[in-house]
Amino acid sequence: MSALLSLCFVLPLVAPGHGTQGWEPCTDLRPLDILAEVVPSDGATSGIRIVQVHGARGLQLSAAAPRTMSFPASRIFSRCDLFPEEFSIVVTLRVPSLPPKRNEYLLTVVAEESDLLLLGLRLSPAQLHFLFLREDTAGAWQTRVSFRSPALVDGRWHTLVLAVSAGVFSLTTDCSLPVDIMADVPFPATLSVKGARFFVGSRRRAKGLFTGLVRQLVLLPGSDATPRLCPSRNAPLAVLSIPRVLQALTGKPEDNEVLKYPYETNIRVTLGPQPPCTEVEDAQFWFDASRKGLYLCVGNEWVSVLAAKERLDYVEEHQNLSTNSETLGIEVFRIPQVGLFVATANRKATSAVYKWTEEKFISYQNIPTHQAQAWRHFTIGKKIFLAVANFEPDEKGQEFSVIYKWSHRKLKFTPYQSIATHSARDWEAFEVDGEHFLAVANHREGDNHNIDSVIYKWNPATRLFEANQTIATSGAYDWEFFSVGPYSFLVVANTFNGTSTKVHSHLYIRLLGSFQLFQSFPTFGAADWEVFQIGERIFLAVANSHSYDVEMQVQNDSYVINSVIYELNVTAQAFVKFQDILTCSALDWEFFSVGEDYFLVVANSFDGRTFSVNSIIYRWQGYEGFVAVHSLPTVGCRDWEAFSTTAGAYLIYSSAKEPLSRVLRLRTR
Repeated sequence: MSALLSLCFVLPLVAPGHGTQGWEPCTDLRPLDILAEVVPSDGATSGIRIVQVHGARGLQLSAAAPRTMSFPASRIFSRCDLFPEEFSIVVTLRVPSLPPKRNEYLLTVVAEESDLLLLGLRLSPAQLHFLFLREDTAGAWQTRVSFRSPALVDGRWHTLVLAVSAGVFSLTTDCSLPVDIMADVPFPATLSVKGARFFVGSRRRAKGLFTGLVRQLVLLPGSDATPRLCPSRNAPLAVLSIPRVLQALTGKPEDNEVLKYPYETNIRVTLGPQPPCTEVEDAQFWFDASRKGLYLCVGNEWVSVLAAKERLDYVEEHQNLSTNSETLGIEVFRIPQVGLFVATANRKATSAVYKWTEEKFISYQNIPTHQAQAWRHFTIGKKIFLAVANFEPDEKGQEFSVIYKWSHRKLKFTPYQSIATHSARDWEAFEVDGEHFLAVANHREGDNHNIDSVIYKWNPATRLFEANQTIATSGAYDWEFFSVGPYSFLVVANTFNGTSTKVHSHLYIRLLGSFQLFQSFPTFGAADWEVFQIGERIFLAVANSHSYDVEMQVQNDSYVINSVIYELNVTAQAFVKFQDILTCSALDWEFFSVGEDYFLVVANSFDGRTFSVNSIIYRWQGYEGFVAVHSLPTVGCRDWEAFSTTAGAYLIYSSAKEPLSRVLRLRTR
């Protein structure tokens, strides 16, 4: 955890003279919205235009006269005339392109009488320059600190935080790792702004006008703004403070505010069947006449923006899917231009893949396995893989789990790579910085549950997975990968240490090329982790299956225990308990949504007396947390998966006690 503290959460910078008796800052130590200072009440006469791109509004200032986009420094430096020695500047901008050797000013502070540049932020095609005036007994000269920034001129939104402290200049882009420059010449402690003006988007003259879009421009005296913005689930549009006219979402303007400003956006509406949603169609609309709905392409997904709100009404049985034997895990996935599939991990010697055909799953391919526990579908480039976690050895007594590759010629999965595992329970596939990984949950080796689980890394040269890191686990049952901002996490469900199910499960963070311990959770036979997000809130739910200790007399109610939902607390830099939910030997959580409602369904498998227990759907109700809304009869429920087709939304669950999985349809109103 200490490693994350040093990278992700930077302590506030000390204001100049802090601790000196009688010291008072020249301005408030709060975010100062520079952009809001220059946005007039009537943009129509000022040359300011509002432009919406990729779902966010920004101001185009290049047509405005430089003087109209300025204000006297005395407006915000009310107590004295000195610019703060330590501060940060937050900018959110979009720059489609810049000609070679062109320089454009985002912000300047200029002395009115001498036209001397006291401070400035300037953008070129490959660099961001911070300029400031330095004076001493020998005279005054301009100093420049330059950061390489080729990724900024790409037509996308980016949020930058420039933090200045003593002789250190730091630039953070989209909440990524900061770039620090130790300058020979520090920022001056006594930069006077008496008689100066702030200019936004220019250097007081027509040359060097900023031609892109600016959405946010904030000065934060006395501290680094990065901890206030990061981590963020939408780092390129992280907000500290933006003008009111840019805050409203697309839709009905409040008080005709949009009519005060010339407003433009590129809109194309497609009619007919569902078109593709890629970068080409980003921010474009599709009208579905059959459903009378309007959809917006956002991040390769069509998002409903105008439709009758769907609400979950009830759940009905849609299909009884007969399987080769009891099913311990299921994986639903799609293969482009082929269709929707589900893979079942069956207890006996053959598992199967089923294809969705005419609104039901039908048998497609049988695959030999050895008490398969789980499947994991993943892609690397155009390659499509399916990995099985085998729990038992093969006929030769060797323990291998197998990765299968989809053959576009045969339209089948074929064996690709075998990996030695130890009673494998689960695979987790994930990508970090363009590199592909597979993590296996090794449950036990013989009677020893305290063994290493392994993370494998894809080698593009050999086109094989190779061992990259081992992590000590205790009866590992499940891995779950997720990201928060630029940081990658991997959490393991530890089930049994040989004497007790009361063991800690661990959350790891990837730093310096490996996963390192970040946080530990007390768990009881943990069988599954599920990460999900509601708005900006990030949650982590654990399924606890059994409270057992060899020194404790086994009782039936040791299976009826609390499973726990944790929430990420950015201030505490940890996940903290949010809600306890009573479960019956819970083995899986699945998060899904219907319309604007969010749900969790739990796989209850055993109550100490019978495997015929109800699994429960919980609905998110804000302050109340998750509240039970539907009770579903299940038998030895092991795994849940949610999926949708053009016909509607579905759930499928597997049974570890009968050769039957069930597909349930979610009926809405």
